[in-house]
Amino acid sequence: MAKDVTIQDVANQVGVSKTTVSRYLNGRFGNMSFETRQQIKTVIEELNYRPNRQAQSLKTKKSHLLGLMVADIENSYSGYWIKAMQETLADTDYQLMIMTSNNSEEQELDNIRKLLDQNIDGMMLQPVTMDAENYRFLYESNLPVVLIDRTIKANYWPTIQSNNFQMTKQLGLEIVDKGYERLVHVSEPIQDVSPRLERYDAMKLIAHEYQLELITLEAVSNRNIVEEYVDQFDAANKRTAFFGANGTMLTQIIKALRKRQLSYPEDCGICGYDDMTIGEVLMPTLTAISQRPELIGKRSTEVLLEMIKGNETNENIDIPSTLHRRESL
Repeated sequence: MAKDVTIQDVANQVGVSKTTVSRYLNGRFGNMSFETRQQIKTVIEELNYRPNRQAQSLKTKKSHLLGLMVADIENSYSGYWIKAMQETLADTDYQLMIMTSNNSEEQELDNIRKLLDQNIDGMMLQPVTMDAENYRFLYESNLPVVLIDRTIKANYWPTIQSNNFQMTKQLGLEIVDKGYERLVHVSEPIQDVSPRLERYDAMKLIAHEYQLELITLEAVSNRNIVEEYVDQFDAANKRTAFFGANGTMLTQIIKALRKRQLSYPEDCGICGYDDMTIGEVLMPTLTAISQRPELIGKRSTEVLLEMIKGNETNENIDIPSTLHRRESL
């Protein structure tokens, strides 16, 4: 059986001390010359040396593991920022442990505890509720945490998310400019999930300021509430615009209108958040807000790594989205 390559083997071949190689592996270059760093890098690659992370963890008290708790891993939107996180960590010593709560508070709590049992160095969390009490134990653990995509009702940790309220308000003004009289807001259950609440509050404000009739449809299990509404929808009554608060809801609206053989923008208008970039390929094309999940994932990872280094922050970062004005309104 081939002998495992050790850190001493690397040091011997480069002609430096084991301590110098260890400093290189931990990113502590100090007065280390560029030439020495390149020599160590080359020998590590030639010998296919893999550091013993368990041994390193015992010495440094760090696991080099980061936890990621996703509310719904089946959502394609989440996949974009997971990919960006992994790319951001590619040139570091950190690995990502991904778990999902399936939008369940009980499962989220259980999985957070499992991640803590792995001695993770930090966590990125997409919370399933805004209730801060659910996360008090995590806050009291002093673990570096970054909230991603959603926030909670406490200033525990920094939040990296889209500028939901501002962009939804901008889209609401577009609906007003197009002369619509009724706004149908279609969302998953709004209460206690911050992006849904921010988007709803923005549309509610626009409806109030410009005297639009506001209809709120919240998706429920085992019932297609969008289809039920469209089945009795009278296109001749009031000029109506449908707003899908995320990509899933936008898709449900399109399916329901097609089943009823209603056309947009002739019979009604459609717009919303397009998580899957379908808006630019459908005909007619969709007026929609595109988020930047890859940048959300990248910035969340960068902020967490800074927190692990001891650079504490509670700053919330809004990642600008883009409103694409197309043919559906």
